[in-house]
Parts: sequence; C-alpha cells; structure tokens
Amino acid sequence: MTRRALLLVLALCLATPLATPLAAQTPGRQGRPGWSALRVAKWALLAGAAGFAAYALTHSTRAERSYDALRRLCDEEPARCVLDGGHYPDEAAERYYRTAQEEDRRAQVGIVGGQVTLLGSVGLFIYDLRNGRGPENIPYPTPARSAAGSPIVGAGVRLSF
Repeated sequence: MTRRALLLVLALCLATPLATPLAAQTPGRQGRPGWSALRVAKWALLAGAAGFAAYALTHSTRAERSYDALRRLCDEEPARCVLDGGHYPDEAAERYYRTAQEEDRRAQVGIVGGQVTLLGSVGLFIYDLRNGRGPENIPYPTPARSAAGSPIVGAGVRLSF
C-alpha cells in the first residue's frame, strides 16, 4: 500500500508540470518557452521532497509497530523486560527495541532530507520568479484632468501654523 502511495505522489508531482497548456494560453506566451534546467531542478527537488516524506512515513510506521510489539510483550510478561546493563536480556524484546531504534533513525533521515530538498525547491521556485516569462507590465491609466490641467479628483491636507 505504501509503495503504491509513493508511486502515485511521484507520478502526480512529475505529471503536473508536464501538462500541455490550453489553446488560449499559448498565443500570448512571453519569454523562453519550454523547460529550462532551473524549472526541471525545482520540480525534481519537489518530487524528491515528496519521496523523502513517503520514506520517513514508512519507517516511522515500522518503528511504531515495533514499539507496540515491545509494549505488548512487556505488558504480558514484565519479567522479560527487566533491563540488564541497558539491554533487554530477552532476545525478542531486544530485537523489537533495536528494530524500533533503527527505523526511527531512518525516519529522521527522511524528515531531514525532505526538509532540505523542500527548502531547495522553494528557493528555486522563488528564484524562478525572475525569469521574465510573465506578462508585460500594464501601466495605470493617467488620471482624468480638467481643462485647466488639474486633476478632477484630488485629496490633500493643508496645515497652517
């Protein structure tokens, strides 16, 4: 189930920017058409962040299952869970504990990796705003003027001392 969800997220992240524009959107395009290295990098980093998130979620779930198994074992048979020198003398309890720790470390790596790649993607999205592909600036219309040349509508403050 988790692999299917990961594949679905990756497919959506990669397919969204590849969608073809509508006919009404293409005639007025400005700037460089197509994909630049920057555009590919920002979407790839975003897909990588989604992949790291799925990786972290998978390993966090596995760690939680192992902790739950250790809790059940200790609730049912407390004598098997008495620590001896920082370790469980029972082989099954120690295996559950080590598995939970290992999976937690992997989840932490996924979380940090996801945060770093997401931050990089956001940085590239912000940097790409300067690419010049947007619409031309449309100036505001000049204000209406009277025959004397002064604005028809005006506002101001006059202070006298």
